[in-house]
Amino acid sequence: MFNFFKEIKEKGLVNNPEFLNEYNIVNMSGKLLYVEGHLGLTIIAKDMIAFKIKKGRVVVEGNDFIVKELTENTLLIQGSIKKTEIF
Repeated sequence: MFNFFKEIKEKGLVNNPEFLNEYNIVNMSGKLLYVEGHLGLTIIAKDMIAFKIKKGRVVVEGNDFIVKELTENTLLIQGSIKKTEIF
């Protein structure tokens, strides 16, 4: 899977280093969620997916979730995304 934020970092395309944290989450119209920098999945269900990040955990709630792509540090979730919380 293409690592979008890694490419931005390597090419020096962003002047604000705080923009590129240890993890990045992009919600695409509530239908796809792209994550970089996760440290592992903790819950996988049709209505909830949770994963670890460096300083906590992220819980995604919705319906009909499918993990479309999972690599060492990237994750792509498809479904109806209702809420994303960081703990």
